[in-house]
Amino acid sequence: MTENRRWNAYVCPACRLVFKFPAGTEEQGACCPACHQVLQIPDHHSSNILPIPDVSSPTKGPKRIRKRRKHSRSNEDLSWEKESSPKLVRKGKRKRKPPIFTIISIIITGGLLAWLFVTEERTKSSKSDATIEAPVVMPPPKSQPQVNPTELDTDFLERHATFIAKAEELARNFLSAQSVEELRPLVRNPDTTIPRIMKLHPDGKIDMGGLLTFNPADQFRKSGEFISVTVRTKNYDERTLVFAETADGIRIDWESWAGWCEMDWEEFMAVKPTTGTLFRVKLNNTNYYNFNFSEEAKWRSYTLLSHDEKYRIYGYVESGSQAATDIGEAVEPGDRFFTLSLKFPANAESNNQVIIERVISNGWIAPTAPPP
Repeated sequence: MTENRRWNAYVCPACRLVFKFPAGTEEQGACCPACHQVLQIPDHHSSNILPIPDVSSPTKGPKRIRKRRKHSRSNEDLSWEKESSPKLVRKGKRKRKPPIFTIISIIITGGLLAWLFVTEERTKSSKSDATIEAPVVMPPPKSQPQVNPTELDTDFLERHATFIAKAEELARNFLSAQSVEELRPLVRNPDTTIPRIMKLHPDGKIDMGGLLTFNPADQFRKSGEFISVTVRTKNYDERTLVFAETADGIRIDWESWAGWCEMDWEEFMAVKPTTGTLFRVKLNNTNYYNFNFSEEAKWRSYTLLSHDEKYRIYGYVESGSQAATDIGEAVEPGDRFFTLSLKFPANAESNNQVIIERVISNGWIAPTAPPP
C-alpha cells in the first residue's frame, strides 16, 4: 500500500490564492498556480508562517490589477430584451470589420462583373449582326449637269434688279404720302380704291408712317400677278406690302395693306346683316359653341380678328361644306390670314357669332378687284 501524502495549506501573498503544498518540502521554492509568482515556502512551524485565512471572508490585500475589458460599440445600444453583460473580446484576436465595408465591396464587385458581362454581350451581338446583315447595293449616283456661270439667267437677274428699284421708289412715295390724292397714281384700281380710302379719311389727310427699310431680308414672293415684299416703317412696324402687275406698271394693293372690309366691324356687329359681307380677318381654331351654334357635331368654330386685332368675333362653318374644306386646307401655324364672306344667321341671338359663308381667298390678296 502506498503511504498517504500529507499536504499543508498556504496563501499566496501576491494574489491571496490558497493552495496546498506537500508536507516536508518547506524551505523550498514553489510557483503560485494563479499568478505564477515564485514563492519561498517557509517552515510550517516557524513564526513567519502565514496563517490560513478564512475562505468565507477574505482578508484585505494588495489590489489586483485588472485589464480593462474592450467591448464593441454595438454593445452600447443594447436593448432591455438582450443580455446586459458585455461580450468579452479575446486577447490577440482582431475585431471584425463593420458590415458596411463588406456590402460596399460586394456591390462594387457585382457592378464590375455586370459591366464586363454587358460589354461582352454587346461585342458578341455586333459581331453576329455584322455576319447576318446583307450587303446593301446602292445605285450609282446620277450625274448632275454642270452649270456654267456664263449660262445663268441674266435676264431674270436684270428683271429682279429693275423690279426692286421701281418697287422701292413706289413704296417710299406710298408711305410718305400726306393726302389721299397723292395715293391715286400709286394704288391698284384707283377709281375703286380712292373712294374707299376717302370713307376712312373724310378730310382727305392721311399718315402712312414713312419708309425706314425696304426688303430687309432681300427676298420677295411672287404669286400670280402679285409680288409680296417686306417693309419696315418709321414706327418700326414690319409689314407686307403687295405689288400688282397692271397695264400701267406695278401698283400697290391698298386693300391688303389696310385690311379693308366692306363694312366697319362695329357697324357689322350692330346691324347683323344676313347677306354675305367681305372681311379680311386673322383666323385661328377655337372650341366655342353657344346660342345658334350650340350643336358641336354640326359646326366647326374659329376666332376671327380684325387687322388691328381690336375686334374679335366667332365664325362657324358647317362640317363637310366647301368653306370648311377650304379653311381646313390651310396648314400654316398660328393666325392664318383669310378673306371671307361673313353673315349673321336669321334671328341671331348674339352679335359676335357669324356664319362663314365662303372663302374668297387664302390671304388678304383678292385675285380680282372686289366690287365697290
